[in-house]
Amino acid sequence: MTPQQFSAKWLASTFKERSASHSHFNDLCELLGEPNPTAADPDGQ
Repeated sequence: MTPQQFSAKWLASTFKERSASHSHFNDLCELLGEPNPTAADPDGQ
């Protein structure tokens, strides 16, 4: 995901913070090239 794609997606979002927080965080991880929490720790340890 590029910074422009991230910005366009989330500036246009009409979701409430609570309902979009996980998706937003996962997109942020993708933007930064980091694994999301599930990929980084699939066993929850």
